Amino acid sequence: MGLTAAIVAVLGGVSAVLGVLGILQVPSTPIISDKLTWEFWMALSGILLLLSIVCLLGRRPGGSEE
Repeated sequence: MGLTAAIVAVLGGVSAVLGVLGILQVPSTPIISDKLTWEFWMALSGILLLLSIVCLLGRRPGGSEE
């Protein structure tokens, strides 16, 4: 679960960076779509970062992953 949490956290960080670049209106070619605004990227980053916390804390109490 730790690796999954790390991957999801990195994706959340990347989407937060894309959101900040959208807020600052940095001129660039659209990565995915021009319709994905900074609100979308910031909401996605919040969801992904919360999901990474859930993945990290979602272990069984004994530490055994079955």
